[in-house]
Amino acid sequence: MTTTNDQPILSREARKKVIDRTNWICVVVDAIAFVIKIVVGVSVKSPALIADAMHSLSDLAADVPLIILAKVSHHDADAEHPYGHARFETLGTVMLGGLLLAVAAGIAYESIHLFFADTRPEPSIAALITILIALALKEGLFHYALFQSRRARSPLLAANAWHARSDSLSSLVVLVGVVATILGYPTVEIIAAVGVAGLIGHMGITLTWNALQDLVDRGVAPEQQQAFVNVLASVPGVKDVHMLRTRMMGPSIFIDAHIQVGGYLSVSEGHQINEWALRSIKEKFSDVTDVTLHIDHEPDLPDTESAPLAPLRPAIENLLYERDIRGYDSLNIHYHQQQTTLELTVLPEQSVEGWQAKCDAIVREVPWVNAITLSTRLHTTDRSER
Repeated sequence: MTTTNDQPILSREARKKVIDRTNWICVVVDAIAFVIKIVVGVSVKSPALIADAMHSLSDLAADVPLIILAKVSHHDADAEHPYGHARFETLGTVMLGGLLLAVAAGIAYESIHLFFADTRPEPSIAALITILIALALKEGLFHYALFQSRRARSPLLAANAWHARSDSLSSLVVLVGVVATILGYPTVEIIAAVGVAGLIGHMGITLTWNALQDLVDRGVAPEQQQAFVNVLASVPGVKDVHMLRTRMMGPSIFIDAHIQVGGYLSVSEGHQINEWALRSIKEKFSDVTDVTLHIDHEPDLPDTESAPLAPLRPAIENLLYERDIRGYDSLNIHYHQQQTTLELTVLPEQSVEGWQAKCDAIVREVPWVNAITLSTRLHTTDRSER
């Protein structure tokens, strides 16, 4: 998939209007196609045309729940759906695919039954004209709905567009069958009806499978993931991007990733880099709805879940207190590969006699202390290192 679009980005309200209007146009076109196909199909006793009419009826039957689901998908996030309701669009696509499969099975059964019957379709110019009209209607609807789906970035509209295309393709197959009947080969029309069932079934399987993949958190294509990595890595201060994952939710993409920054940055600077990274990727990719970034100060280590963790500030302060290092002005702690570097700052008038020896002893004896630096506000004294 791609995240760039030649169409202007629609606001949420404009997107909702496009989807609603397109769905209602689908209802009107599907109703017209069904009526003309079923009336002519029954009157001339054309099995392929009747089968095609049932396909149009399935389109019409699918339009109403799709309209409802499209409306629900635009509801704001709430306590029960903190990520919004966009997946109701995907659910509608699953329903659409299942309906197509059911219609395909019914048409195939009736066509095979008719193949072994004694009667054969009669040639009909009326059936031929009807198919041409229906073909023009549904092909036009396909192009219109597909255009609007790209404007609105709606997978549900795209599915409905391809649903219309499947109807026009089935009409094309029926057209071949009707022409064959007029030329004196009525069995071809029955075979054409089976071909219609095959086309509908294939489209149903494709729509259902793709929608189910989105429901189970399918990510975007590898090249799109790399594009996300490139944008994040271009932010000043970001040293590396890794563990990037994506998932689809309707028209939206959700991203989480780790970004590595300098190990000795202040918390506020690391947070600011994070903010720039978030804004950069959302400005570059309009279909990215949510980004969660984990800030790393060093490369992730393997098997970190089982490795012992260096202690937090209370344990470190307690260690210093037990070693009679007390009354310092501030303590900065830096972690690297589950070891610590401690920076102790004291006031100029404070006596630190004996502290250097005590710090050296801590570095020698405590495995998770790598170094201790003693400094005052005016100058830096000796540094104890392993």
